[in-house]
Amino acid sequence: MITKADVDYLTERKAVPGSPVLSVYLDIDQSKAANLKRRFEASLKDMLRSIEKQLDEPRLKNFVADAEPVREYVSRLEPRAKGCLCFSDASENFFWSREIKTPVPNQARWGDTPYIAPLLEILDEYERYGVVLVDKAHARLLSVYIGEIEEHFDALAPAPVRLVKTTGTDHILSQRRFQSKTETHVHWHLKHVAEVLDKRVDQYGVDRLLLAGPVEAISEFQQLLSKRLRGRVVEKLSLPIKASLAEILEAALRVERDVERQMERDMVEHLIIGDAHHPSALGLERTLHALSEERVWRLIYASGFRPEGGRCSNCGMLFAKTEGSCDYCGGSVNRIDDLIEQIVERVLDQDGKVEQVGGDAALRLQQVGNIGAVLRY
Repeated sequence: MITKADVDYLTERKAVPGSPVLSVYLDIDQSKAANLKRRFEASLKDMLRSIEKQLDEPRLKNFVADAEPVREYVSRLEPRAKGCLCFSDASENFFWSREIKTPVPNQARWGDTPYIAPLLEILDEYERYGVVLVDKAHARLLSVYIGEIEEHFDALAPAPVRLVKTTGTDHILSQRRFQSKTETHVHWHLKHVAEVLDKRVDQYGVDRLLLAGPVEAISEFQQLLSKRLRGRVVEKLSLPIKASLAEILEAALRVERDVERQMERDMVEHLIIGDAHHPSALGLERTLHALSEERVWRLIYASGFRPEGGRCSNCGMLFAKTEGSCDYCGGSVNRIDDLIEQIVERVLDQDGKVEQVGGDAALRLQQVGNIGAVLRY
């Protein structure tokens, strides 16, 4: 599972002069016929060969050294996931790899820094969800992230919770007393779980919460949550306390997709409408202009948007045009094939946020130029 520390490590890795990094995203999904019988290795070879053809002899030697650890890793790989990510820089003794259970497109880049734009798009699509299953006597906490599920603890009530029947002429009164004790124990149990959860959500980096279990139990449990945790609850699920990991994962991913799509629709509408506190820039040219002024707080672009563009050979400014002179320093503008990736990297360098949207939100964003930004001022 990819952690926040992993992402920070890759994002913060600075360029080393004369020492590029090879970044590889490889589709290894065994449900696809194209990847069976290890044909994903052929896909890797094709991507690497495509880069090799563009290199002169001195740079080719460095590239081959960077590619070798990737080739070796993939040759030993027994695919159990859908995607594989590798970053390699042999001259710096740097190699990082992960398998993830979400689809990735086949891509390979050799550049100054790790090519993390596709990874950020994946992470944006899959926030970390916490799933809490509770009943009157038990509780389970699980996290769901990038298509994977992990169980963190199984907590029992601090005291037995059961209804005890008694005999005798006063058994009705006695039952009522025991019933009252049972309700008290249930309350203690749920309160204890709520307190533990309040500490654990930060430890596990949970963004949103799903509550599951009997209706009565989760209703009381939700009321016992702290204000900050109640604000993270997005859905209640009908699942038994002993539900399997597969059942919990399926239910959580279904909710996650629905929540993400609705958030994206709301985000795009807010971008288009704008407000007095956070003005918007719509379309590629206006977004790039705001980026040059370091005003972008949140970049939003449609999935699949791959615009043409250029970069000044002198000052490095980005443009929607592919040739001509720079509007800032007069230098020559040269065509680049990865304009959207460079925009994303610069927004992150400026401590901005990046959101890629799909579905209905992407269709709506296409109407105003496929891309836009909520500005700092």
